[in-house]
Amino acid sequence: MSARWIPRPPFFHSLLHSTSTAAVRPEFLTSLSSSYVNPRHHIRGTDGITQTIPGSAVAGMSDERVLALFTSGFFGGFVFAPEWLLLTAAGGRILPVEYTGFTRETHTAPTLWRQAHVSDSQLHPVGTCFFGTFMILDKHIAAESEVTEAGQHASWVDYGFGSDESSFAGCHRFQITRIEGRGKTKDNTDLTAENKAQVELQSFQCNPQKNVPFGSEVLKQFHYQYARLLFANGIQSVLLRKA
Repeated sequence: MSARWIPRPPFFHSLLHSTSTAAVRPEFLTSLSSSYVNPRHHIRGTDGITQTIPGSAVAGMSDERVLALFTSGFFGGFVFAPEWLLLTAAGGRILPVEYTGFTRETHTAPTLWRQAHVSDSQLHPVGTCFFGTFMILDKHIAAESEVTEAGQHASWVDYGFGSDESSFAGCHRFQITRIEGRGKTKDNTDLTAENKAQVELQSFQCNPQKNVPFGSEVLKQFHYQYARLLFANGIQSVLLRKA
């Protein structure tokens, strides 16, 4: 059975070893996706979850493959299944996704209704709609030339939800950052010798119609716990589907 459907050790390990923060990367909040979701630059609630895994765990896999695996675990796994049932039963009418500034190429960007149709081998085209509620707004796969002086390069994909014409909208960014090890010094001192990969879930939510904080503390706590479970399902999919 698919690694997305039964909780395995990597799922529980992620719950224990992932880290959470209220902050997200500044470039996410100034991104093209953010301009679609929050065109009036209203107050946003932000949160992020991060886990660092050994580079060997994703060796031989492209960034796109890792992000596709994470996506398939996040949207196609057992944690998301109850939400999927609710969204599909309502035909996408509970939280329809649409942005006035975003033009969707429907001939190349399909609407997916089944979890099994979420690819774990490659990212879907920009504009692809998941279950009537989530839409790929942008993606970026790093080239070798983008490696920084710190030996890092990052790839990401953005999934918008809600609508800028409603009172609720937001965006999830799935990101992988490869961190090259620096080897050892002449006296054999370890300088983070092993390559690593940092997997991130960054999110923001807002009210596109009114410039007011979104959500109560109870809602924020529920979102935090639910996001950690979804993140762990995504990590499990990555670590158990390397082949």
